Amino acid sequence: MDVDAFVAASDAYPIPTSPDGAPIRFSYGTAGFRTRGDVLASTVFRCGAVAAVRSAVTGRATGIVVTASHNPERDNGVKLVDCDGGMLPVAWERHAEALANAPGWDAMRAVIATMRTPAEAHLPKHAHPPPHAADPPPPHVFLARDTRPTGPALAAAAKAGAEAIGASVTDLGLTTTPQLHYVVYASHRGLPSAEADYFARLARGFRDMVAGYERTTRNSIVVDCANGVGAAKLAALAEAVGKSSGNDVLSMDLRNVAGAPGSLNERVGADFVQKEKRAPAHGSFETLRPSTRCVSVDGDADRLVYFRKKKDDGSSDVELFDGDKIAALVATRVADLLTRCAPLHAFDPPLRVGVVQTAYANGASTAYASNVLGVDVSCANTGVKFLHPEAERFDVGVYFEANGHGTAVFSDATIERLDAAIERVQACPDANEHADAFDALRELKAMTEAINPAVGDALSGILVVEAVLLAKGWGLTEWGNMYADLPSRQVKVTVRDRSVISVTNAERTATTPAGMQAAIDEAVGRHGAHARAFARPSGTEDVVRVYAEAATEAGAADLAREVCGIVYDFAGGVGDRP
Repeated sequence: MDVDAFVAASDAYPIPTSPDGAPIRFSYGTAGFRTRGDVLASTVFRCGAVAAVRSAVTGRATGIVVTASHNPERDNGVKLVDCDGGMLPVAWERHAEALANAPGWDAMRAVIATMRTPAEAHLPKHAHPPPHAADPPPPHVFLARDTRPTGPALAAAAKAGAEAIGASVTDLGLTTTPQLHYVVYASHRGLPSAEADYFARLARGFRDMVAGYERTTRNSIVVDCANGVGAAKLAALAEAVGKSSGNDVLSMDLRNVAGAPGSLNERVGADFVQKEKRAPAHGSFETLRPSTRCVSVDGDADRLVYFRKKKDDGSSDVELFDGDKIAALVATRVADLLTRCAPLHAFDPPLRVGVVQTAYANGASTAYASNVLGVDVSCANTGVKFLHPEAERFDVGVYFEANGHGTAVFSDATIERLDAAIERVQACPDANEHADAFDALRELKAMTEAINPAVGDALSGILVVEAVLLAKGWGLTEWGNMYADLPSRQVKVTVRDRSVISVTNAERTATTPAGMQAAIDEAVGRHGAHARAFARPSGTEDVVRVYAEAATEAGAADLAREVCGIVYDFAGGVGDRP
């Protein structure tokens, strides 16, 4: 690798300075760097080198997506995709942050030297580690961006950084974040990875999931595309589904597809709908009937939420079907299909199915998964980089954050057992005696193709939800009746220094400042059996995020207010006390 050429080229991308002349410091957040798009060129250039070095030490291609997801259009960011299609290892997040802030050539050389040591190649160990090659291929980086106006220049900076240090770059142009993850995943496994292959895989999985189920009408959804990159990709997906399954199965009415400048995520998109519990402010959603099934994706199409209007009166209040509800629906279908497979004794020992949640998951969803479905429930730290590896511990792991970001992970061994069971039944002379069980096996196999195995994906999520609803003969009412959410509140408390709070137990318990958790526990105890609350520091700003849940709306509001006051007192609140 040509480190000297890279550090020399970095002079064209100097670290920007703040008004007082000090260098701006960039922090690696939950999923990469994210801030104003006009100050990111140096960081994105250096991330090009991080991706290239990661590719070199693993012997497999990596990826970069220039996007700020659900943030306003003025912002931008960069997400780094590891060689298996997943998130960058946590250890390498530190390398990326160190390189982004390295003050000069010698500092950059030192960071790169650390990244290139053999011990750094497989930290942490992957569920699907790349094989060690005696003669590894040259480093290769896949590059993509969303529709933000700063995207082309930043993508060019990323390409320049990767190429300067010696990597080849495949620029995929406008692409959703999950598509880029899938391209790297497919490249890692030697699978076809062109965009047409991605759409064909999802469409084929959807077709096979719904095969054999009677349909009197086609499923119709209205999709809020957040004026982002997902709009064009959803149109292409709809065309692929039509070719694969026929045009009488699923209809998508795409709205907020290409708004005026500044419209990306502006009071539209999954983040707005999920947090505000209101219909998108644009796209005429307020005119729809409560019976209309609606979906909202975010700016880079890596999360989705379903919703419907509460009343037919022109108001924007909605009933929300968030990531918790999506996880419950998918896990329910997996459990249904495994029950139907039982007569075949296809899985001995039985598959271990788990639902992975964060602290923000509604308590009612946890109770449903554990008590009704009878599956294991695990809690992980916030962020896909923690949820996905936890899901890989199960034979089938389902995870969706409440914000709608998630997927279902079928282990390689599970897919092999599925394939073997299908072959065994097909060869059995009395296969017709177990036709329903065989159909269930095939539907499980189809689900593994309909859902993106690498990361949360709004496009594949829509297909899986629609397939499950169609197969079960459900609408939103039946889906909503699985369980009723407990009332909850999410609020922020501004503090002088968020680092004074440290947490454990999947971010549900504060270990510092001393006495704060005891005060929170005491407040929770006053609000009854269904109450819970926690406080965790933000990963990107000096605020503390407070979550509170109780049996009633008033109880949740009161508990949230009490915990905010506790955080303010113990953690150095700024401004008026809540």
